[in-house]
Amino acid sequence: MFLSRSDYSDLSGGDTRAHRELSDEAFLGQLLIFEKHLATAAATVGVIDGAQLTAAHDAIEDFDLDVAVISRASASGANPAIPIAKALKAEAADPAGIHPGATSQDAIDTALVLCLKAAGVPLQELLGAVQNLLVQLCRQHRDTPMIGRTLGQQATPTTFGAVAAGWLEGVAGPAAELRQALADLPVQYGGATGTLAATYPHGLAIHDELAGLLDLAATPIVWHTNRYPLIRVATALAAVAGGVRKIAGDIVWLSASEISELREAAPGGSSAMPHKANPAAAVACDGYARRAPALAATMLDAMDSRHQRGVGSWHAEWPTIRELAATTASAVTRLHASLDGITVNTSAMARNLGQAATSSQSAGHAGELVDAVLDTWKEN
Repeated sequence: MFLSRSDYSDLSGGDTRAHRELSDEAFLGQLLIFEKHLATAAATVGVIDGAQLTAAHDAIEDFDLDVAVISRASASGANPAIPIAKALKAEAADPAGIHPGATSQDAIDTALVLCLKAAGVPLQELLGAVQNLLVQLCRQHRDTPMIGRTLGQQATPTTFGAVAAGWLEGVAGPAAELRQALADLPVQYGGATGTLAATYPHGLAIHDELAGLLDLAATPIVWHTNRYPLIRVATALAAVAGGVRKIAGDIVWLSASEISELREAAPGGSSAMPHKANPAAAVACDGYARRAPALAATMLDAMDSRHQRGVGSWHAEWPTIRELAATTASAVTRLHASLDGITVNTSAMARNLGQAATSSQSAGHAGELVDAVLDTWKEN
C-alpha cells in the first residue's frame, strides 16, 4: 500500500508514480535493499560464507518494516540505518552478513540514490510526454500568427509555433540534464571514515560488486562529504521545475478573459464566480514548481559537510531532495494536464494581432525557427 508523503500534495498533483518511490516507506525499504545486496556482494568476494549470506537474507526478508517504530528508534542515533542494522543483526542466525564493513551513511546515501532513480523513471516519462505535446503544438501552429509580447506589452508579431518551440527548448535542456544526472548516481560504500578499512583488502571489490548489483555508478568511490552527485540531481530538478513553470505562467496569462488565446481542455471553476474558466492545471503547476528553488537552495547549503561526515547538513538532505523530486514531478504532471487537449483560439490571436499597431512581416520568419528547434530536439 502506498503511504503518501502528503495526501493532499501528492494526490492533487495527479500522477503519483514518482511519489510512491519517495515516501518514507520507500526510503526505508531501500535501506533493506542496500543491506541485501551488500551481503550478496560480500559473499561474492569471499568476506562472508554461504551460510552467513543465507542468514542475512532470511533476516532481511523477514524484517517487519514499521515506519513509525523505525522513526522513533532513529531519534537516539539521528538516522534510521542504525536501528535497522541493529534489528537485523539481532534477528539473523549469524550477524556477520549484516552491514559488513559499512557505515550508516553508506546505507542512507545509497537508499536516497535508489529512491531518486526509481522516481526518475516515471518523471522522465512525464517529461517526454510534455515534450511530445509541445512538438505537436510547434508543428500544428508553425505558421499561426500572434502578437509577441515583451515586458508585458504588445511587441512585434510571432507565431504560436515559435512560442511553443521556445517552451520546448526550455524543458528539453533541463530534462536531458536530469536524465544524465540520474544515470550517473553512484553507490556509497566507504566504511566508517571512507577508508574501507573494515573489509580490507576486499573493500574496493565489495564496492564495485555492490555498484553492479544495484546498477549504480562506481565513481566517485567515496562521496561521504562530496555531495556533488546529489547536487547535480537537485539543480536539474529545479531547472525542470523552472522550465515548466515558465510555460504555465504563459498559459495562465494567455487564458485571461480579455486575451482568450488559450483555454485548457478541462478548466477549473470558482466557488463564488460560476462564469469563470480558470486554467487550474497551469495554476497548480506554478504552485508546485514555485517550491523547487528553495529546496534546491537547501541542498546547495548542505554541501558544507565537515570533515568525514556532515553535521546536520547530511541529515537535511534526506527529506529535502525527496520533496524536491516530488514537487517537480507534480509540476510536470499538472503542466501535462494543462497542455493535453488545450484549445488554441486562432481567431483571438488574429484579433489581438490586428489591434497591434505594428507590421506583421516578422511572423513570416518564425517558422524557420520552429523547424530549427524541432531538428535540434530530434538530435537530442
